[in-house]
Amino acid sequence: MKRAIKKAAYFSLSSLAVSTLALVLPAINSNTVASAKAKAITVKVGVMTMDDEAKAEWKVISKYAKKHGNVTIKYVQFTDYSQPNKALEDGNIDLNAFQHYDFLDNWNKENHGDIKAIAKTVIAPIRLYTKKGYKSVEDLPKGAQIAIPNDATNEGRSLVALQTAGLIKLKKGVTLATPSDITSNPKKIKITLVDASQTARSLSSVDAAFVNNTFVSSAGLKFKSAIYVEPVNKASKKWINVIAAKPNYKKNKAKYAAYKEIIKGYHQKKVKQLIKKYSDGTELAAWDIKIK
Repeated sequence: MKRAIKKAAYFSLSSLAVSTLALVLPAINSNTVASAKAKAITVKVGVMTMDDEAKAEWKVISKYAKKHGNVTIKYVQFTDYSQPNKALEDGNIDLNAFQHYDFLDNWNKENHGDIKAIAKTVIAPIRLYTKKGYKSVEDLPKGAQIAIPNDATNEGRSLVALQTAGLIKLKKGVTLATPSDITSNPKKIKITLVDASQTARSLSSVDAAFVNNTFVSSAGLKFKSAIYVEPVNKASKKWINVIAAKPNYKKNKAKYAAYKEIIKGYHQKKVKQLIKKYSDGTELAAWDIKIK
């Protein structure tokens, strides 16, 4: 009888162990195992010097990439726009995120490059700021000096914005306008070309300056203090910012998988909310908007 009880107890414990194992295994074999199978990988991403907005957004992206793809993002920060594409082309970084389509297209043409845009990030209308107390572009005096970025795409973009604001007129059909393309200038506006990273600093010596959103916060400016904002319309598609990679970015399957996790991390609702919060609604998440 005792032997029978022991035998029954043995089978009961064995059954319990098997049942418990059966309950545990499904939990182990789901997301945990999927994450464990992803080999750890590091991706170097080139960005401009990060302000509070960029730090907050990339923190969320980093967390997502690590959790879902075991991807560690290493950030390489640059101080001017001439550097990130060269670093990408030379293989010093894997991706960069700092430029819009038009800048990338122009860089490829000028440098015989073939860097590819692989994901949309934001669209940030360029803005005109002043520290001279003017409330609108109409208040700018005759002979006012305006600083604009000196890289070809943002130079042209700023001049088109001045035309839209009614301050100048440009030759028709010009792709990348320069000051020499101005055909009408009633207020005799003086254009000063400055490195994009320095236009905000020039505000102490000029009447107004176009400042790219990248440099607004670090310069102590407020987005809503701008006296003119470039309109967003169907002509704005080329100003959508992108994540860029080398043309053979799909060749390394592990890295390509990592890039996709980074893009998914960027395209989260949390990041969209941070973009809106830090830019006072002046930047738009470009991956899910329709530009008319």
